[in-house]
Amino acid sequence: MTDAPITGEAASAAPIRSLKVCHPAVPEAVPILRHAAADFAADHGADTDLCGDIALAVSEAVTNAVKHSLAHPDEQVRLTATVAEDWLEIRVTDRGAGFGLAKSDGLGLGLPTIARLAAQLTISQEGLGTELRMRFPLPR
Repeated sequence: MTDAPITGEAASAAPIRSLKVCHPAVPEAVPILRHAAADFAADHGADTDLCGDIALAVSEAVTNAVKHSLAHPDEQVRLTATVAEDWLEIRVTDRGAGFGLAKSDGLGLGLPTIARLAAQLTISQEGLGTELRMRFPLPR
């Protein structure tokens, strides 16, 4: 018996795999979400160097989200990671004050660091909160 080839659009499309993690917007969220993102990346083919870059980028994004989150005990920071074809996309979302609206006590190196590490960085601020979308190429 021989196997017939699978044809059609559904068979040729790569499956989309994803991760969603929500955590209270507290400092303890930084290592939890960093490790979740790095582990997810490693599980989908990222090498050690890329996992390190992803871990640092997520750490910076989550640190900003925690720092600028609203002072409500139920506030969350959300991380989603999606793999499609040869790309890993990570989104970090919060409902904080946003850029330029809150006093910053940092050096201002977080976003430039993320921009250097990610192949693509998009920042969206609509209404209350911020979403950082980072894309990283995965090895074939």
